[in-house]
Amino acid sequence: MTRIKPAHPSLALLIDGVVAKEFPLDKPEITIGRRSDNDIRIDDIAVSGRHARILVRPNRYLEGTADVFIEDLDSTNGTKVNGTPIRHRRLAPGDLIQIGWNSFKLLDPTQTDLERTAYILQE
Repeated sequence: MTRIKPAHPSLALLIDGVVAKEFPLDKPEITIGRRSDNDIRIDDIAVSGRHARILVRPNRYLEGTADVFIEDLDSTNGTKVNGTPIRHRRLAPGDLIQIGWNSFKLLDPTQTDLERTAYILQE
């Protein structure tokens, strides 16, 4: 069976390094936390009620791609990207996000390795 990749980025919940579930990032803003009104609900005491927010914005320079950002919402235990605590950060495909005891990986089929290079803009 061939799996069709979504045309938008997603967060993959990892358990022992294996994708257990994918959450499509198909809205401009996705909230993550323990409360039931979050888009991605995590039932983990180490996760704040409203822990983090994912922002998805169309890339201004590369048509058909999106820029994905993560913000910690003053959570008690913080949010880490690739092991580093963050407040606000742009994510790249493959980045590992830690929220409480949960690990996620950003998957983005719209970006190739070439598109991960720096944007050089003339002002």
